[in-house]
Amino acid sequence: MKGYGGQKPIDTSNVGKRDPNARMLMEAKELVYDYDKEIVTAVGGVDIYYDGRTLQSERVRYDQKANRVLAIGKVKLTERNGDVIYADQMDVTDNFRDGFVEPLRLETTQRTHFAAAKGRRENGEVMIFDRAAYTACEPCRDNPSKPPLWQIKSKRIIWRQDEKMIYYEDATFELFGQPIAWLPFFSSPDPSVKRKTGVLGPSFMKSSDVGYGIETPYYWVLSPSSDLTLAPLVTQHQGVMLKGEYRQKLIDGAYEIRAAGIHQLNSDRFNDKVGPGRNDEGLTVGPGNRDNRWALTTKGDFDINERWSWGWDINLLSDKWVRGDYDLWGTGPEAVSTLYLQGQGDRSFFEARAYRFYGLTRYDRQDRQPWVAPVVDYDYTFEDPVGGGELSLDFNATNLYREESDYARERTRFRPRPDNALVGAAGTYSRLSGDIDWRRRFVDPIGQVWTPFAFARGDLIYTKPDYDSSMPAFLRNEQDLVARGMAGVGLEYRYPFIAVAQGFTHQIEPIGQLILRPNETHVGKLPNEDAQSLLFDDTTLFSWNKFSGYDRIEGGSRANVGGQYTVTADSGASASVLVGQSFALFGQNSFDKIDPTQIGPDSGLDTKRSDYVGGFTFVPNSFFSIASHLRLDEKGFDLRMAEVEGRAQFDRFQANLMYGRYDKAALQGYDDIREGVLGGARVFVTEDLYVEGGARYNFDRDAFDRTQVGFGLNDIAQCLSFNFTYIREIDTSSDTVRVSDVNNKFLVKLDFRTLGSVGLSRNSRSSVNPDTFGSN
Repeated sequence: MKGYGGQKPIDTSNVGKRDPNARMLMEAKELVYDYDKEIVTAVGGVDIYYDGRTLQSERVRYDQKANRVLAIGKVKLTERNGDVIYADQMDVTDNFRDGFVEPLRLETTQRTHFAAAKGRRENGEVMIFDRAAYTACEPCRDNPSKPPLWQIKSKRIIWRQDEKMIYYEDATFELFGQPIAWLPFFSSPDPSVKRKTGVLGPSFMKSSDVGYGIETPYYWVLSPSSDLTLAPLVTQHQGVMLKGEYRQKLIDGAYEIRAAGIHQLNSDRFNDKVGPGRNDEGLTVGPGNRDNRWALTTKGDFDINERWSWGWDINLLSDKWVRGDYDLWGTGPEAVSTLYLQGQGDRSFFEARAYRFYGLTRYDRQDRQPWVAPVVDYDYTFEDPVGGGELSLDFNATNLYREESDYARERTRFRPRPDNALVGAAGTYSRLSGDIDWRRRFVDPIGQVWTPFAFARGDLIYTKPDYDSSMPAFLRNEQDLVARGMAGVGLEYRYPFIAVAQGFTHQIEPIGQLILRPNETHVGKLPNEDAQSLLFDDTTLFSWNKFSGYDRIEGGSRANVGGQYTVTADSGASASVLVGQSFALFGQNSFDKIDPTQIGPDSGLDTKRSDYVGGFTFVPNSFFSIASHLRLDEKGFDLRMAEVEGRAQFDRFQANLMYGRYDKAALQGYDDIREGVLGGARVFVTEDLYVEGGARYNFDRDAFDRTQVGFGLNDIAQCLSFNFTYIREIDTSSDTVRVSDVNNKFLVKLDFRTLGSVGLSRNSRSSVNPDTFGSN
């Protein structure tokens, strides 16, 4: 049956919108009218629709004179926005704006839950719950009476929907059903709020120099496109550090500014840092003599149009230790500042950057770090074939300045030895380079693949080193303007043989490459800034220029030969092996001629016959893979370099293991073999719970120089996350006098959905046997 309480039915297409002319529609198995009292009683499966809201109950009494609706028995009220209120009894106005509910349970569209002995709504915007509880956790399906993972029980909860805030009076916070904190007054944003001004969850820290610290951020929404976070850090020994972060979105991009500063009350606590008077050659002054310390970082990214963008990433610090001492925005070996302009075409790329480097390790000295401005790169590949092949252009311009020369020293012990390589010359260095490359691929009737190629390179280099007493051993300290060129032609040959048998496809492919070119010029007479990394393995065997940057260019004619075998199963499993060797044929071997950085010798390329290189990959399925790279001495097959990496990822398990071994390279400062193993794994014990661990073993020290363990609970019941991490690391690059010290770091974080997160970090150091980890 259907009846109208003196009004006409509403248009359900307006659900979700306020309608001043809304009409009420009532449906029930039985309707009883009392015309004298103007009361309509609906019994059995009652449904009332009004202005986008729906009321369902076993029995409803509608008093038209008093404009009241009384619902009794299994009451369910669905709001315009989808929120649902469950109750045993509900007494509301006929427009559902105000009323009383008892007891009630409210489920919001954001999957949050309220429960109360009594509740009422006032002015349509304020809901008041007495003897109430709030949680963002889903109830247990098997046992709904079981306490949620966390909840706030309060004498009174006031939900001001007009302010989009929830206020709690005389509240107790419960975790796993146990009270852990009493909150006389507490507030949190409405669950629907994405950005709301207010206090965020605190974080705690502990370290020997700073003491205990607590940080309580205040988040301030300035506008729909900007916000500010102020986070004073109150410390036990050093006073208050003021921290802040400002973020701004614009039509074409966004930028942010983060800053922190403190006037330390007890700087003497940092006197254990490396400082003046310490017998530590090559080490730099720590912050023990500073009262005022600060850090500033800003980042911006903007689109000029669909192809061009520009931006910056600036990092400024009072000293290299401030980030680590106060746990500011992460730590690392350096803080790099850059300003860039970037463009991307269909077949071209342009980038201009300026750099400032700030070293953060114990051996870094800022006057040895270069200013680089600008670095300009431009690449272009012609769309139409040229001579039937692909033609590409590459340009680079670099200018840098360094106040003091940077010399490499022996790097595998903690006490540096005398200079043995000039890795960066003081003064000005500028270079303009242009490359042109051409290649064309032919496949003959029997399947042989022939790829002729040609290349040309030109450089204009200006150098003006600043003299110091050590420089003459590595570089002449004269102002110079040098033009340098290189051109070459070559041919690459491949002949893949393919056979299919018993579910496997086999491919054997001999590979040969011949490169003809003149000798490299000006070797050892110019600085080398960007070609100091030289790793000869199977991935660089067939490179035309095996140097990593523009400051060196390979010269002399060379033949690179190798062979590759690949097998692929019908199941998808595959394995591949590549072995080869490089031969210096005519002219001067570039890798036998050293520059100020001493790069080239010990690379395996400095003799007529290079070392043997090989690579192996094995992928049996989608869950597991292994790859390795080897270099063997060309005379005695002694192992010179090895890298092995394995990865596994199953349903609930993921792991990786890496092994590296690198031979001595005395000219670069490595007098000992560098060898280590790095491994890590994460296992999901359940869908929500994981445990993880990792370690790095250093064979030279015969010890684990870094270990990490942790576990976490990911979004349990979609309302709680917990993470714990412990890191133990031999401190060879930070700020202590004893480089054999062990740094212990504990990190704990609890994240409560809709409420925020609480974090705790603790740093401590302990000394270990110096005979194990090196001299003090």
